[in-house]
Amino acid sequence: MSPWRRTPPVERRLPALGLAVCGLLAACTMGPDYRPPEVQVPGRWQPPPVSSPLPAAPAATVAPPLGPVELLDTAWWAAFGDPKLDALIRVALEENKDLRIAALRVEQYNAQLQVAQAEGGPQAFGRAQRTRDAVSQNRFIPLVAGAYPVGNVYEIGVGVTWEIDFWGRVRRANESALADMLATEEDRRALVLSVVANVASSYVMLLGLDRELELHRLNAASRHESLQLLGKKLEGGGVGEQPYLMAKAEYEDALAELTVKEADITVLEHALSTLLGRAPGRIERGRTLAALNLPPIPAGLPADLLVQRPDLRKAEQELVSANARIGIAKAQYLPAIGLTAQYGFASAELNTLLQSSSNVSSFGATLLGPIFTSGRVAGQVREAEAIQQQKAMAYLLSVQTALREVEDALAQHRQTWQRSAIRARQLEALQAHGRSALKRYEGGRSNYLDVLDAYRSTYAGEIQQNQTRLDQYIALISVYKAMGGGWSVSDSPLAAPTAKAKTNE
Repeated sequence: MSPWRRTPPVERRLPALGLAVCGLLAACTMGPDYRPPEVQVPGRWQPPPVSSPLPAAPAATVAPPLGPVELLDTAWWAAFGDPKLDALIRVALEENKDLRIAALRVEQYNAQLQVAQAEGGPQAFGRAQRTRDAVSQNRFIPLVAGAYPVGNVYEIGVGVTWEIDFWGRVRRANESALADMLATEEDRRALVLSVVANVASSYVMLLGLDRELELHRLNAASRHESLQLLGKKLEGGGVGEQPYLMAKAEYEDALAELTVKEADITVLEHALSTLLGRAPGRIERGRTLAALNLPPIPAGLPADLLVQRPDLRKAEQELVSANARIGIAKAQYLPAIGLTAQYGFASAELNTLLQSSSNVSSFGATLLGPIFTSGRVAGQVREAEAIQQQKAMAYLLSVQTALREVEDALAQHRQTWQRSAIRARQLEALQAHGRSALKRYEGGRSNYLDVLDAYRSTYAGEIQQNQTRLDQYIALISVYKAMGGGWSVSDSPLAAPTAKAKTNE
């Protein structure tokens, strides 16, 4: 006989059999595997419309500056150059109550994911009990002579149960739970983006209102000076009563406008305090609106939205979850396979409980599956498929909405830059008119009321320019928000758990 022993056929087949079983288990996952839906996005953003200026009017050719798409992954509000704004946003990220609720919601779904993952592993339990049983002595078959009708039973043991995920039901459940948790995390990130944008918008609006209030005060002072001059002329008979009364009405109107602006500032401060998670109070300012930097916008592509916008990523994760639930529903057609094992001791006397003669054990396998459900499982499968189709349509609709929001924001941003150039030329003309009126007054060719009227027109132009500058910042913030400013917030105290659930303990 050869010194080399031939491997028995069964032993040779065991490794191959094990690989085949593993492959079969992997292939038996019920339901469709997720495939991202095909999304049609344009290759670039819409170019600005070409406007034909009126005769003798210069064309608005001013274009906003563009920066790299990496700007979306930075704290873009810091480019405004106002440390007070940076501090307010840090406070909002830490103290905003809606963000705290969102972070706790992510923690809730993370815990649900841990529960779902635990179903795929064995479950061990311990058991200990003491029972006291009393047996009837008046039964059809009487007790054995001398048997005591009352007895104690002491039991102690451990058990293990394990569902073999042969059809992939648990794997699909884990897939769905993970997607639900990721969708909740994206929802939190969308809320972070919204809070940051709202804080930045409210802050620059406060700066704009501060400047507008200052201009209204100058305007009211100018009207008061006009009223005093007309009052002196009325006493001297130089003018009639009607111009004086009209000037007085305009002055009172200017005073009333001051109270409106002061109330607007107070209400906006209270709203911003709520975003900061504080009681209503005053908001500290840093720079003026005119002193803020106006950073460029990211020159990204429409396809970048699919990876930047948290609402789109949330919609896709909801689709992933719905797709996995089809497999969970279809797995109900097939039997569940489980293993159970128990080991322990039982005895009528406590002092003999741990003896080998008191040992009890059992091991078994269960196969439990449906035979006839009157269409219940089929209905659940149809429901899961319908929900999956709804989520697919919702995802495509979210993409369309995101593209529209970015196009709208870019259009508004471009128009504010063009309007800013127009307002600058308008204000320059008004200021030149004011200087001309002053020279005419100094030369004795007009009265001082003409000078005050020219100054009031200049104040109105400055208010319009201030509003246009505010619109530029609001439009810029809207562009970053629409593009999904995906900066990292992992260092924030509100950073949510990662996509991976906590390990089982």
